[in-house]
Amino acid sequence: MKGIRWTGLIACSALYGAIYVAVRYPLPADYIGHAQLGLLLFVLPGALAALTSKESPLTAMVIAIALASPPCLVLMQSDGFNSVGLGQEIAFIASAVFWCGSGTLGVMLWRTLMAIHHQQDGKGHL
Repeated sequence: MKGIRWTGLIACSALYGAIYVAVRYPLPADYIGHAQLGLLLFVLPGALAALTSKESPLTAMVIAIALASPPCLVLMQSDGFNSVGLGQEIAFIASAVFWCGSGTLGVMLWRTLMAIHHQQDGKGHL
């Protein structure tokens, strides 16, 4: 796997797992008059995967989520957590994958726009 840094994968997987637990089972105070914006936090692991893997950021994101999702799913289905059905957990993971991918694609878009901007600066264009 050329261009994928293992430290980035581990950091992305750990961040994904921490966000998964924090968002899936928030504190009771989080419900008081606030919108549920927790899924947007999954943009962060996707962005981290893209920032640590310049050559293949989407592959790095998919590998990191593949490493982190099964332990999260097993943890949430254990007796220690007030678990919902397995289907709802899988749907939540699918939403998390979407938002992680959005974070990765956002960083890729930013890099592309910055590269175009630097090319135009070098040629004397506005």
